[in-house]
Amino acid sequence: MAEKPETLISQAISQALQDHTPAFSAAPPGPINAAHSPQPQHIIQRSYIMKNDLMIFERKDQAVVSSRVIAERFNKRHNNLLSSIHVITKGLLENKQTPRKYFIKSWYTEEQNGQTYPEYLCTRDGFSLLVMGFTGKEALEWKLKYINAFNQMESFIQERRSSEWLVTRKQGKLIRRMETDTLANLVDYAEAQGSRNMRKRVYTIYSQLVNSLVGIQSGERETAPFKTISVIAFLEDMILHTVDEEMQKGTHYKEIYQICKDNGEQIMRFAYLPAAPKLSA
Repeated sequence: MAEKPETLISQAISQALQDHTPAFSAAPPGPINAAHSPQPQHIIQRSYIMKNDLMIFERKDQAVVSSRVIAERFNKRHNNLLSSIHVITKGLLENKQTPRKYFIKSWYTEEQNGQTYPEYLCTRDGFSLLVMGFTGKEALEWKLKYINAFNQMESFIQERRSSEWLVTRKQGKLIRRMETDTLANLVDYAEAQGSRNMRKRVYTIYSQLVNSLVGIQSGERETAPFKTISVIAFLEDMILHTVDEEMQKGTHYKEIYQICKDNGEQIMRFAYLPAAPKLSA
């Protein structure tokens, strides 16, 4: 029985990764560098990993949402929510609980006046405590949306921490370095054919090609699902070999790009990537 196209693609991806995989251990990714803050050191810096319409994001492997966003979604005054958080925090301390597991103090700058104000980043449990007393049909709808959104974000975080994700991402980075070397050769090749801009644009052009094929934006590879980063690695491996082969044939550099694009589109016909998590309101 003939194998399904998607099975063949999956096998090809795995083989492409294995062909370029050195021996290494899967270590967690390094810390994300946040911008320096003019505020005192107790102020929390945000590491935005994934944005969505409900404004849940990841901070240090934990899904959180700003108290300001909760105030807006549930039609509450932010000052009143801050007061509620202070009351809840006092109760947590009285019950020998750690408030930072629920509410993480942060600061934001108001664009209109440039002033800095406090807010809290609420974890799932902090969010649950804060909105527990909100009643009404609309409040219930928002609660359900946020429960679903937290579930999706936490599933994503768990997947990204898996050894399989980490290994595949490192493999993809190795292929990326090899592709970079090939594209450097393409620059010299294109300039010999009369190109004037390839040296400045080649990496951007081919990165944008891969990103557009898998449906992500620049900077989103570190947050992409496992299957997506597998396909990215396969596409870049294809580009690496296609560029090499076509340069040997003497193909014009613009046609090489088109061949890579056509090949990539053929691959994506059978990749069946899952839709990116969209936690919509």
